[in-house]
Amino acid sequence: MTENAVLLVTRPKLLFERAGGITVLERLALTAKRAGITRLWIGAAKPDEKSLAGLRLPEGFLSWSSHEASRECPAPYLLLSGDHFIRVETLRHLVQAPYRVHATLEDASGTAVVQVIPERSHDDKIPAPQRQPLPTGSSVYLEPPISHGPTLTWLLSSGTKSQDGFMARHFDRYISLAISRRLLDTPVSPNMMTVASALLGFIGSSFFLVPTHAARLSGAGLIWLHSVLDGCDGELARVRFQESALGGMLDFWSDNLVHLALFGCMAWGFYVADQSVLPLLLGLASAIGTLGSAVLVYRERRGRNMTAVAAEGEGIQSTLTRVENALAARDFIYLLLFLAYVDRGQGSILCLYSFLWATAIGSLLFFSMMLYLGRAKKNEQTDQPHPSRQGDAGSPSAGNGGGHQHLYSGR
Repeated sequence: MTENAVLLVTRPKLLFERAGGITVLERLALTAKRAGITRLWIGAAKPDEKSLAGLRLPEGFLSWSSHEASRECPAPYLLLSGDHFIRVETLRHLVQAPYRVHATLEDASGTAVVQVIPERSHDDKIPAPQRQPLPTGSSVYLEPPISHGPTLTWLLSSGTKSQDGFMARHFDRYISLAISRRLLDTPVSPNMMTVASALLGFIGSSFFLVPTHAARLSGAGLIWLHSVLDGCDGELARVRFQESALGGMLDFWSDNLVHLALFGCMAWGFYVADQSVLPLLLGLASAIGTLGSAVLVYRERRGRNMTAVAAEGEGIQSTLTRVENALAARDFIYLLLFLAYVDRGQGSILCLYSFLWATAIGSLLFFSMMLYLGRAKKNEQTDQPHPSRQGDAGSPSAGNGGGHQHLYSGR
């Protein structure tokens, strides 16, 4: 593992230009820190304290050198281009890769983005490197103006999530990313967006208390808008490096509380209109299934290491992760919107009453599946040997190293 890096700076003024809500210097430093670098040498004279004031820079992480910074940095180390942004996961792979020869990782134009220096020669000369291409889209050249254009588009593309549902991926994200683009350089924080979208969801849910077509359609529209805006908090957090356990927890529970409010208000609205106890029972079943599943997901994610889970591709744990991602998907909002539009109180089969039936049955089935998978996981862990008894005698057991960015799936 390579723990040291040198930032090659050819345009010192560029370090203090803003891109995606933070300065270039902040983004380069935070990217290196999250990738596993423990010390970053910067090949430039240290700016005055006024220029550095207010910047989010890891404490004790940067070393400034107006001379040859690569001579001060102990090998092995990485040479990072100060003219490029690189994905955290790409740089983390290079940090952890067991390189034994000098290698240069290049972008699509053949420009060096990262150089791997596994050892220092006696005369400090760098040998001819092995040239290798970086994966497409893993880096971007900082061509002015970087506050908009290709650089910002590249940054915003990191705001999406691989587990997005079909409609979220192909429709919602276009809207939420357009909104996030305009919010990046404002004081609006990810948590502010979480609270705002949740309030919108609660207001939309309350419209279902009124048993009219116009009220229910308006409520469905507000719930859809809540779902779209709910993507902005995660986009802002990922692009600005503002992920946090608190923000993830707030987002997770606000989403589930909005769902509870929606099912409860729909049930009460149908009860008022029909004077039948059945909608209340359906609402109660939906609430039990939704809340029970949310609690199980919350406990599961708090009790495991996200980095280790992400590396697993098989078994009960992988199935649990896929099921939890399904819980985070919000494509059902489009079904709600469609049914609210076609339901005009004429007894149509495609009506909101059938939606309440579907949520009651589906949420209970989902809850049952989570209970079953949780029990299966416990049995699987019970059957495995204790870590301290695995491997050769005296060998260290595998640890849980590596922190996670945030605990919950909503963002």
